Amino acid sequence: MMIKNNIIVPLLLSVGVSACNINKSGKGDLHPNILWISCEDITTMLECYGDQNASTPNLDAFANRSVRFSNAFATAPVSSPSRSCIITGQYATSLGSQHLRSWVRIPDYIKPFPKYLREKGYYVSNNYKEDYNFTDTTIWNNSSYNAHWRNRDKGQPFFSVFNLEMTHQSSIFGSDSVYEDRIHKYLPFIKRCSPDSLILPPYYPGSPVIRKLWARYYTNVSIVDYLFGQIIKELDDDGLADNTIVFFFADHGTGMPRSKRALYDSGLKIPLIVHVPGKLSAKFNMQAGEVVDRMVSFIDFAPTILELAGIDIPTDLTGTPFISPNPLKENPLVFGASDRVDEAYELSRSVHTKQYHYIRNFLPHLPILQPNFYTDQSEIMKELVRVKKESVLNKEQLTLFNSHRTPEELYDVITDPHEINNLAYDPGHHKIVIDMRQLLKERMIKSFDTGLMPEPEMIRLSSELTPYEITHKPDIFPVKEILEACDLMLDTIDSTGKIIKYLNNPNGFVRYWAVIDAELMNKINNEVSHELIKLLDDDFPAVQIEAAKVLVNSGKIKYVSTILKHLDSKEKYLVLYAARSFQDVSHFFHEVPDPVNNVFKKLDIETKRGTDWSDYYKIYTYWSLSAVLKARNQ
Repeated sequence: MMIKNNIIVPLLLSVGVSACNINKSGKGDLHPNILWISCEDITTMLECYGDQNASTPNLDAFANRSVRFSNAFATAPVSSPSRSCIITGQYATSLGSQHLRSWVRIPDYIKPFPKYLREKGYYVSNNYKEDYNFTDTTIWNNSSYNAHWRNRDKGQPFFSVFNLEMTHQSSIFGSDSVYEDRIHKYLPFIKRCSPDSLILPPYYPGSPVIRKLWARYYTNVSIVDYLFGQIIKELDDDGLADNTIVFFFADHGTGMPRSKRALYDSGLKIPLIVHVPGKLSAKFNMQAGEVVDRMVSFIDFAPTILELAGIDIPTDLTGTPFISPNPLKENPLVFGASDRVDEAYELSRSVHTKQYHYIRNFLPHLPILQPNFYTDQSEIMKELVRVKKESVLNKEQLTLFNSHRTPEELYDVITDPHEINNLAYDPGHHKIVIDMRQLLKERMIKSFDTGLMPEPEMIRLSSELTPYEITHKPDIFPVKEILEACDLMLDTIDSTGKIIKYLNNPNGFVRYWAVIDAELMNKINNEVSHELIKLLDDDFPAVQIEAAKVLVNSGKIKYVSTILKHLDSKEKYLVLYAARSFQDVSHFFHEVPDPVNNVFKKLDIETKRGTDWSDYYKIYTYWSLSAVLKARNQ
C-alpha cells in the first residue's frame, strides 16, 4: 500500500535521509549512520496518520518518502519506563524500572544497546534527555544539550538522538500570556491550530477552555514538525543524506487525562516513521511511501538498531527487529504496562493485537483519573472538574470520572478506536477474553513481572539483589502462585474461602494480593476481618498497610494507627506508600491525625514548600499529604 502527500515544503524536502562516511565491520557490513528524532507525549497526531486537527507538512513529506508504521506502541504510557525499555531492550517490568521517577539497579550483564554501537566504532550522542530510572554514565559519548553528530571524529559513523520536548504535557500549561511567550518565536514558521475547528475525542466535553487547550497541543505538534525539519536540514547541509537512517517517533501517547498514565491507545499508540535512503532501502526491503501494519513495540527498537548497524543481536534481548535484510516473522501482538506515576499507585497490564486490546486492571478499585497533584493543578484537569460540576455530560464523557474500573477491559479497536465500549463482559467475546487473559499471564510469567511486588517491598528486598534477580528466585517470588492470588478478583462466585487461604500463605507477595482481593469484596465478614487483623503484624510492611486500609474502609477506623506508624519510617518509599494509603481513607476522619501533620510540616521544610524536586519520593509524599490538608481547609 502506498500513500501520497501533496504538501510540498521545498526548504525541508531535501530530507535525503542519509549517513556520513561508511566504516566497515569485521564482516564487511556497512555501518550506516542512524538518527533518532523523538518527541514527547503525542499519539498519531500527524496529518499523515489521518488526524484532521494536525498541520505537519514536514513530517508528512518525510512520511511520503519513508515507511510509516500504523501499529507502533510504547510499552508504557509515561516516559521513564518507556525510555528504560527503549535503551535496554528489556521490559521495564522485568527490570523493576516501571515506576515513574524511581531509581533501581539493573544487573551488570544487561547492557544498554548504544554500548554495542560504541564497541563497533560508532559515535553515540544524546541531546539530551535520558530518564531511564537507572543511572549509567558510560552509555553515551556525549549526553547533553550540546550533543550532536558534528562532535564525532571525521569519518566516524554515528548514532545520534534528539528529543523534542515541545509537546510534553506541561507545554500547554499556564496563562495565555505565558503560553504565547513560549511559542511566539515559532509562529512565523507554523500553522496555528484553531479551537473552533477541532475534532475532540468523544469522551471530552467541548467547552471553550478545553478546546483552547487542545488547540495549544496541536499547535505544539506543529512546532515539533518545524523543529524536526530543522534537524533534517542540518543533516542535509552536512552532506549526510545518502547513508543515514532516520527515525521519528514519540516516547508514548498524548499527555492529556485518560491518555498519559492510561493503557488505552491514546496513551500507548505512537507515530513511527523510518527513512532508509536509496542505496540501503533495497537491502532492508523498504519502499518509499509504504504503510506497514506490523505490530511494533519499544521492546523491538534495540534489536532493530543493532540489525541496521550490522551488529549481532544479543540472545537476551526480548524483542525482534522490524527492519531487516532477512525475511521478517509476523509479530502478532504487543504488551503494555502502567505502574506508579508520581504519588498515584497503579498496576495495569495489556496485550494488543491488530483488532483487540485487552487490559487487566490489578487495582480496579482505583479510578482511571486518580488524584494526582501534578495533573490536578493543570488547566485541563481543572476545567474537566468544573465542567463535570456545572454541565450535563453524556455517557462517553462520564467515563472519565468513573470511581473505579472493571478488572478486565476488552476493546475492538477497529470498530471502536477510542475504546469506549468495554466488551470484556459480553458473552459473545468470552473466548477472546479468556485467550488474551492467558496470553498476558504467560507474558507476565515469562518476563518475571516485578510489578507484582508492591514498590516498597521491591526496594526493601533489593539491598543486595537487583529486582530483576529477586524475581528469578522462586522461593522469594513464586510468580505463578502470585498470579493465582490475583485471579481471585476475577471469580464470579463467592471466593471468601480462597481469599482466607491465601491470606495465610507463607509468601508475602501472595498475602499482599489476597488483601487486595479482600479490598474488592462487597462486604468484609468477621472471618476475613479476623485474618486481616492478624496481618497488621505481617513481616511485609506493605501487607500491614493494605490490611489496615481494608479494615478502615470497612468501618474499623482505629486500625489507621498501622498506616500512621509507617509515616515515621526511615524508608522514604514506605513513607510515600503510607501517605498515599492515608490519603485514600482520609475522608473517614474529621480531623487530620497528628502524625500526618508532623510529617507534612517536616516535608514542608525539606522540600521548600514543594519547590525542591531533588528527592522525588519526598515531593510525592508532600503532594499526597498536602492534598489531604487542602481538602480539610475547603
